[in-house]
Amino acid sequence: MYLYAFNMYAGFDKVFILNEKNSKFTEGDIIQNKEWFFFLVLWENISFPEVYNTLYSSDKDFTIIKKALISKGTMNLIHRMVYERYSSYKNVMKFFIDSEIEKLLTKEIKQNKKAKSFDIKIGKIQIKWDWKSQTLIVFPDIRSYNNIVWEEKKQWIFLYSLDTQNIKNTNRRKIKTWNESLIYATSSEIFQDFNNLKEIYLIEPQKRYYASQQDPRYKVWNVLEKIAENYSAKINIINSEDL
Repeated sequence: MYLYAFNMYAGFDKVFILNEKNSKFTEGDIIQNKEWFFFLVLWENISFPEVYNTLYSSDKDFTIIKKALISKGTMNLIHRMVYERYSSYKNVMKFFIDSEIEKLLTKEIKQNKKAKSFDIKIGKIQIKWDWKSQTLIVFPDIRSYNNIVWEEKKQWIFLYSLDTQNIKNTNRRKIKTWNESLIYATSSEIFQDFNNLKEIYLIEPQKRYYASQQDPRYKVWNVLEKIAENYSAKINIINSEDL
């Protein structure tokens, strides 16, 4: 079984082997050892297993801090990005979870889904939306969002890279616990652990902002395809002529 270390040195990629065949942990759990270091359980489905070493021989020194903090679908996407982009877990993980894991763990959000439904408009496109499932609307950048969305932000959250880490952690927990159902995001903030995502809208897919040139290199369309596959969600395109 493989673990990812948040606040402990564990080789170049912060990943090591826990040599335990019948572990009490499952993929996506957050665990802690006696030295108070935190770890994410990567489980067995790991990319490039040949590069990692065994540091622990038993799981008896670990306790569970948070069960399934990251869902299996999102864990699958993390593994996929490492494997297909020849990147490291350290570089990919920063998209999905705060490296200072203690701060994220303090964000306990009470269940508070709002039983509402209404129509929203993106340019000329009318979208029917309710709280029965989650909807993600992706913009190439914050300027596009400000130019396209005129309504006052009341019924949705907007995720963008300039948010503080504290706000990002709060929003991550709200999305994970389904306290937010309508999610607007720039392309850099699509790496969320959704709860019941069923609709994805991609605004102006031709924009250059939808391709990251930094490690790990990725195209937003490819990531959204995998997210849609994980949640059985539908991807909808909104082109420039529709705005």
